[in-house]
Amino acid sequence: MQVSSGNTMTQMSSTESAQRPPRPDGPPPPPPGSVPPGLEDAVLSLTDEEQESTTEMLASLSSEQQDSLKAMLDELKPMTDGLSDEDIGSIFFEALSSIYNSDSSETASNSSTSIQVDTYA
Repeated sequence: MQVSSGNTMTQMSSTESAQRPPRPDGPPPPPPGSVPPGLEDAVLSLTDEEQESTTEMLASLSSEQQDSLKAMLDELKPMTDGLSDEDIGSIFFEALSSIYNSDSSETASNSSTSIQVDTYA
């Protein structure tokens, strides 16, 4: 009896592990509001105000904005060899600001243009 219960336990644990989704390659994405891995020193080189803005912008990015930022950083990464942390921090801050502001302004302009009042009716 003990042998069969041991087999049952083994079967259950193998079934449980088979139901788990496979782990994606690479580290998990950083939590919202945190700096992407490898850019910590670059962000620390920014002014305190820029660091605070960076944290706020990162925390409020939509998933589409996060994807845009990741794609932009992937494109820029080969060009950063030999640059100082200050330069990389500045480039990152500008990229983040452009994605944050362009998507925010599009949302604001879309919401304001979608509300039209016909005052001549």
